[in-house]
Amino acid sequence: MFLMVVRKMLNNRWMVLCLLIGITIAVAMVSTVPMYTDGVLQRMLIKDLESYQEEFGNYPGTLHIKADLSSRFTNQDERLEGYHALKSQVTERLEPAIGLPSADTTCVYWLDYLTGLPKEQRSENPKSVYFKLNGIPGFEEQVNVLQGRLPAAQKDAEGVYEVVAFKGAINDNDVPLDVVYELSHSQMDLDEPLYVKVVGVVEPKEGSELFWYDGERTTAGGFIMNGELMERELIEREPTLLTIVQWNYALDYHAITLSNLRDVMIGLQNIQRELGPYKEMGITYSMPTVELLSQYLTRAAQLSTTLLVLQVPILLMLAFYIFMVAQLIVDYEKNEIAVLRSRGAGPGQVFNSYLIEGLIVAAIAMLIGPLIGLGLCRMLGAANGFLEFVQRTALSLELTGKVYLYALYAALFSVATMLVPALLSCRVSIVEHKRRKSERKHKAFWKKYFLDVLLLAISGYGLYAYQNRQQILELTGAASGDVPIDPLLFLISSLFVLGAGLLLLRLYPYVIQLIFYLGRKIWSPVMYASFIQVGRSRGQEQFLMIFLILTLATGIFSANTARTINRNAEEQIRYENGCDIVAMAKWESNEDSLAASGQSSEAVTYREPPFEQYEGISGIEAVTKVYRNGEVLVKFGDQNKTGTTIMSIVPSEFGKVAWFRTNLLPTHWYNYLNLMTEYPKGVLLSKGYQEMGIQAGDTIYYSWAQQNMQQAVVLGFIDYWPGLNPYEDPYFMVANYRTIELNMRIEPYELWMKRAPGADAEQIYADVQAKGLAFTSFEDTTQQLVTIKNDPMLQGTNGALTLGFIVTILVTAIGFLIYWIISIKSRVLQFGIFRAMGLSVKRLIGLLLAEQLLISGVAILLGIVIGGLASELFVPLLQMIYASAQQVPPFAVVMSSSDYLKIYGIMGVVLAIGFAVLGVLVSKIKIAQAIKLGEE
Repeated sequence: MFLMVVRKMLNNRWMVLCLLIGITIAVAMVSTVPMYTDGVLQRMLIKDLESYQEEFGNYPGTLHIKADLSSRFTNQDERLEGYHALKSQVTERLEPAIGLPSADTTCVYWLDYLTGLPKEQRSENPKSVYFKLNGIPGFEEQVNVLQGRLPAAQKDAEGVYEVVAFKGAINDNDVPLDVVYELSHSQMDLDEPLYVKVVGVVEPKEGSELFWYDGERTTAGGFIMNGELMERELIEREPTLLTIVQWNYALDYHAITLSNLRDVMIGLQNIQRELGPYKEMGITYSMPTVELLSQYLTRAAQLSTTLLVLQVPILLMLAFYIFMVAQLIVDYEKNEIAVLRSRGAGPGQVFNSYLIEGLIVAAIAMLIGPLIGLGLCRMLGAANGFLEFVQRTALSLELTGKVYLYALYAALFSVATMLVPALLSCRVSIVEHKRRKSERKHKAFWKKYFLDVLLLAISGYGLYAYQNRQQILELTGAASGDVPIDPLLFLISSLFVLGAGLLLLRLYPYVIQLIFYLGRKIWSPVMYASFIQVGRSRGQEQFLMIFLILTLATGIFSANTARTINRNAEEQIRYENGCDIVAMAKWESNEDSLAASGQSSEAVTYREPPFEQYEGISGIEAVTKVYRNGEVLVKFGDQNKTGTTIMSIVPSEFGKVAWFRTNLLPTHWYNYLNLMTEYPKGVLLSKGYQEMGIQAGDTIYYSWAQQNMQQAVVLGFIDYWPGLNPYEDPYFMVANYRTIELNMRIEPYELWMKRAPGADAEQIYADVQAKGLAFTSFEDTTQQLVTIKNDPMLQGTNGALTLGFIVTILVTAIGFLIYWIISIKSRVLQFGIFRAMGLSVKRLIGLLLAEQLLISGVAILLGIVIGGLASELFVPLLQMIYASAQQVPPFAVVMSSSDYLKIYGIMGVVLAIGFAVLGVLVSKIKIAQAIKLGEE
């Protein structure tokens, strides 16, 4: 049977190739989900861990275990037994349990509560020295000797133990070198005298940062001796001397991957659980980055879910495509199936032949698909918006077992879809086949069971759930993340597009018949024949039309979705910062001298740096002063309001520098700036002040830091203002900086800067450094925008939406060619008859163009309408998913004409290429013979 199936596939190779393309694309797309998720989160994980090290100065892979044995065991046998049990647990179980290599390991034994006196006393009242002895195995290779030498690994002939110390410990304890001290314990008597001698001063060797994990503080100011010697001679013989033992593992965090992260977290939890019985020893267990690591498991699940959900409409379209091609293959072979059935072949044998064919195609797709998925992941990683790409560091991608598992799921789903037409046809005998050919075509499955209505009903429920959720947010004031998100909200837009497309296809034949009926007396022969052909077609055109509808609708919806997500994320950062760059210059003051003299109650005097030096920074177009203070007292009548935030600006300069969305206020915000310029003593208040009964035109008074009250006239009320969040600061005011400057003490102000067109950060930073300008803070909005664009969720969303549109375009182009090639080939004789009836070649071409208009043109128009409607209804759902209820500025649906032009342009190019290919293929058909036959 296998050879028979192969021969059958070769005979129908072009359709099988089309089927292979569809299944391969499905496999490639699904395989991108784990590949991209692991790749981008792996990059972000390592970046976050490196950022943690830069910010806190601690190695991200640090695992610290510390046990205070003196707090639990007083008996020396119990302490020794407890020490051995703990050491065995840590050293033998820890690394295998975690599964990560250790870049370095440090073990420190502490012998505390020791004081020493010189063995040979040279004065009547010798100074006692506090000794904390640290035994550290292997420390000798991790230090440089500054003075003296390293300690011996054995005590000398007189029983003296040699130790060294860091320079700080030597200075703090004022211990000379080569002086023997006799130590005593403050809490017990020693069985034998304990003598030590400091023989050297050391410092951590360069490159030993992981070993000395806390720098010189690793020893807590103690004296260091050979670790093996301490364990052998002191701990084993006098275990009650041992107070604390600690281990520090510098785990190689570069070895952490998304595939082994869960095992690492489980290993850490197991260690913590296994160390539980040792809590009585005062054991502490810490890994500072464990919370950061655990977040990535959640982020990986969220990102995978998001990518899969974004691919649902594309996978549905691929399922339609695979079903269509499989249906065409089965229709082509129905005579053969009927003959096999009449000759004794059972339905199972027929079905098995298609199953083998499907498995062969799926196996090839499994080999090719993940490799194509690698290329698609590169595109996902470079996405900066819908159909927008930038240069980024390439992701580290691997074809793991998880990738092939996802690919297997996609391949099996495709095979199942492919076998549906075969299952419906394998029971047909030759008699029944002939009878069905003569019967009127039955209704399609989706028409018979009203699948379109069901899909629209489900999407309607999604809208209802969204409205309920919106009401909850408005009534409770909760943040978006506080209310559970119905997973259906991710899918309802896709279901709506598909349902609306199928519903319009259900109505389409009736509309065609109505138009034909209304113009039946005026239609030309070309239009008459076109309406007859389309109106009486057996439904094959519906697959092409649904492809075109889904392509345009999902493209428009994806463009609006990506544009909305990106624009809102960008505007949130721009609004919060207020402008391109917000800097705070370093001001000189007498604050330190006042504190030293105890006159902290007096006002600090500041010296303002020259403002002109900031106006000349290369790459900066404009600079303005912005003063902010969050401790302002506002008086209105007998009412006082403390804690008001004031922002004082230079209106004429502020409008040139600040960023603000123009639709946030009742009128353009420049009008408010003009009003402030006209009335320098006027102020703008947030609407929270209306609760105090303040109205426009009223007089208020304000001050801060016990200065004279300033009179101001209320010019108006505002909800939003650049850099001011009404939810964080519900009471704020905007005043004129010149008025503040003349009447109040001068205090440090912010420098708001606008970047010159084409200027980059390197140019600005280089000029700032060259001029020696000092800043205490420097916030660059552009760098923050780059950071947010590199967020895995946003990057993945942009990439998935772009990828989905490109795939739908490709599938639509193939489906377009399949439909029209089959349609034209099946109508060659009809064209000959038309020609014989006197229809010119020009009109024959017009006939084909009219059919294209009625099928492709109408489908494109429907796709545009459905895409626009889906955007209006469902893009606002993104507020529930990507934004909080208190987002500033408020969430806004964004639609850009440039995105529409991209979609229409790409669609036009693809269809033009399709027409060109179609023209070449049609030109090879011997239509002339049919025309000659018609003429005869």
